[in-house]
Amino acid sequence: MTGDSELRLGTLALSSRWLLAPLESVSDCAFRRLCWQQGAGLTFTEMIRARSLARKNKSTLELIDTYDADVPTGIQLLATSAGELADALGVLAEASKDAPHLRNVCAVDLNFGCPSPEIIRIGGGPALLKRRGKLKELFEALRRFQRSQALSIGAVGAKIRLGLNRAEQDQKVYLPIVELANEHLDYLTVHARHARQNSDEPATWAAITEARARATIPLIGNGGALDAASAQRMREETGCAGVLIARGAIRSPWIFRALSGRGSSEPSTDELEQARVAYLTAAAAHHTKPKFVTWHTEGFERMARRLRGAPARGDATCPPSTNG
Repeated sequence: MTGDSELRLGTLALSSRWLLAPLESVSDCAFRRLCWQQGAGLTFTEMIRARSLARKNKSTLELIDTYDADVPTGIQLLATSAGELADALGVLAEASKDAPHLRNVCAVDLNFGCPSPEIIRIGGGPALLKRRGKLKELFEALRRFQRSQALSIGAVGAKIRLGLNRAEQDQKVYLPIVELANEHLDYLTVHARHARQNSDEPATWAAITEARARATIPLIGNGGALDAASAQRMREETGCAGVLIARGAIRSPWIFRALSGRGSSEPSTDELEQARVAYLTAAAAHHTKPKFVTWHTEGFERMARRLRGAPARGDATCPPSTNG
């Protein structure tokens, strides 16, 4: 059994229970390293559309920027069918023969939580939560790929919401998915809101507690962990094995340092400047997409203003597309 500071997912022995969420326009290679250095046990690239990956879309493959072998990194896939998922994973394995950095992917996560109306319209994400037959097929396809050893994937899992809407949450559609995940996955993440809720609405942590009581695999909590205190409180109140952190990490990657008991969640001025230079250097070396560089350049300036006590100026905590 791992200690309180450790978490085992499948064959992955993670150094902490605090995980960086897959964040669109945020979670690039250099940012993930910063979070890992501060204490994140596992990080994720931004969500990848399985359909685009299956078509060998160049821009999609470039989002899997797992160049840093030291940083435990998984990918999260949005898939609507087992066939689409199998095709995407096959492309990933084949591409890794010529792109060694793809072999650094250590986990694969399926997204059933993205609340985008566009994704729900095509039958993806939370629209699948009541279609347990289809979920089972997706889970089985993911496990088959892991067992094929086409890539060395240490853990496979999924992220769900509490339902497509309040009615589905009240029906507790998420609880049978926990039992399905027990049979086929290494872990399950529960975002404690339904898909119609905004990220500023309170998360229902009691649902994480319910799900954890049925789980025989590690149950990861998500939703409303905006700072170190609330992330710790989620663990204590729900008994979840770990916490997936989104907006709290965007506000300050040093949240992982605070959660690991190694210091403050706010960097010093010198630490912030060192991180900014290291980020820009790594981003240039890895030809990071401009959307990431723009966001983080502005993000470091937001943190600098906060440290100076200057008035906030457009101090958003996340890009418009991020909800977590």
